[in-house]
Amino acid sequence: MEPSYFAETFYKVIEGLRKALLDERATAVFYGQLRDISKTYAGVESFAEARKDELDHAKAITELLESLTGVKPKEATQPVSPPAFRNYCEGIMLAIKGEREAGVEYSNIIGISPYDRVNKILEEIINDEEVHLVKFSKLYELECERKYYSVSQNI
Repeated sequence: MEPSYFAETFYKVIEGLRKALLDERATAVFYGQLRDISKTYAGVESFAEARKDELDHAKAITELLESLTGVKPKEATQPVSPPAFRNYCEGIMLAIKGEREAGVEYSNIIGISPYDRVNKILEEIINDEEVHLVKFSKLYELECERKYYSVSQNI
């Protein structure tokens, strides 16, 4: 393989990790917002745990970028903006969508990365994102789809 192939692959992996770092940091802020407006223990617990995981992911990705490039990435400290949402249930739906997209993005990086350490860490992150997806999907079902309980109890 030519050196230009390795340089191009390196660049793509670095760019993917930089985007992922920004996404993880913005998601941590977003999950903090959802945790703070949750009205149930399940919501508070799910978003608090996921927020901690996202911060751990951001730290791991920062360390990967530092080891690959030799410098601290600017994405580790630049301001981030979480997604806007109108209400709690819309926020949960955005969280579900984000977890699905994160899994795809990490899989895409793994698909081009020749770096075992990068791939191992991203596979661990994918596993966490899958857990978040399941929890948020169930949370949405319980808190946003099952509003009929209060109505049916009055019958």
